[in-house]
Amino acid sequence: MLSRKHFNLILSIIVLVPLFLSWADPAYAVQAHGGKEGLISHQLGHILFAGCMLFLLVTGSVNRWSGGGWDRFKCFIRLIIFWNILTFSGHWLRTGILDDKFVKLNGHVVGFRVESLLDVYYYCANLDHLILLPALLCLSVSLRKWVTSDGEDKL
Repeated sequence: MLSRKHFNLILSIIVLVPLFLSWADPAYAVQAHGGKEGLISHQLGHILFAGCMLFLLVTGSVNRWSGGGWDRFKCFIRLIIFWNILTFSGHWLRTGILDDKFVKLNGHVVGFRVESLLDVYYYCANLDHLILLPALLCLSVSLRKWVTSDGEDKL
């Protein structure tokens, strides 16, 4: 038999969880940050992330990390640094691109008019997932190698 305390807890969960879930605002995969402050804080995040990855890369070189998953991990770090630079510059270029370059249909962007070399770079910067996905695959391979290793490549 349930005690009064446990019954109240279960009842609270049954009532409150659906209530909180129904109040939630949608969280989209791509969201705009608020004003210039949002962009600046987001850009600072890219700088800090790239800086941390560069620190790991230098530390790995100084400590001569090798074998096992370290080679793939270094590849991951290099790709993440490149991804941060590419994404940072893409965000920065977006501030100077006029809205009339974006082709819209029913309020949704369906195309982008390329008229200069900077437009090509901006377009390529928006394909940053083509860098991020291989980076995450390299991370996955390195983690798999570390998990299956006999312990010779520990920190």
